Amino acid sequence: MSLYQVCQLKHLGAQSFLADLQALKKRFVDTTDTDPTLIGVFTGLFGLASDECMLIIKQQTLGPVSIDSTFKVTKAHSFTATVRPTQTQTFDQPGIYVFRFWTLPGSHLAPLIALSEKAWETFEGDFDTEVKALFRQSTKAHQETALLITWYKNFAAWEASRQPDPAAAGYFKERQRLIDQAFPIATRLLT
Repeated sequence: MSLYQVCQLKHLGAQSFLADLQALKKRFVDTTDTDPTLIGVFTGLFGLASDECMLIIKQQTLGPVSIDSTFKVTKAHSFTATVRPTQTQTFDQPGIYVFRFWTLPGSHLAPLIALSEKAWETFEGDFDTEVKALFRQSTKAHQETALLITWYKNFAAWEASRQPDPAAAGYFKERQRLIDQAFPIATRLLT
């Protein structure tokens, strides 16, 4: 089973934030080792400080993320994929990536996943959007953290998606009742 590490990083380096981000990305991309696999590095639009970013990597076994001294890991989550992604894929589309961290009872995850799949049937076709990932924490528990990552072509597509077709809206409303707390972060992919 593959594990996904999602880390929030704070910049500590002396160089520019962007230069250090590019060096971090290059380190993962240029390695001959296939573990871990870089999924993406994301800079904040809202929900992150101006010196923070999100990093997603895929690993075969659970282990600490090796980050050099230019960044500090401020939050780290170990996740497994649920229905998405179905295969390892680097996120490569320009646009907006919204990370939605959810806190909910572990017993609510199966119905949340089923409702999400039903809603996506029309949701993705109606807007310039794609659900990239629906993760659950790697260790099942009474209270869990889940993460939904959705790509939008731009903020106009995100705004339009606030009014999905009635069937999808109903599924989203039911899904929301299963969630105790939601924390969204809007980002851009570092290219």
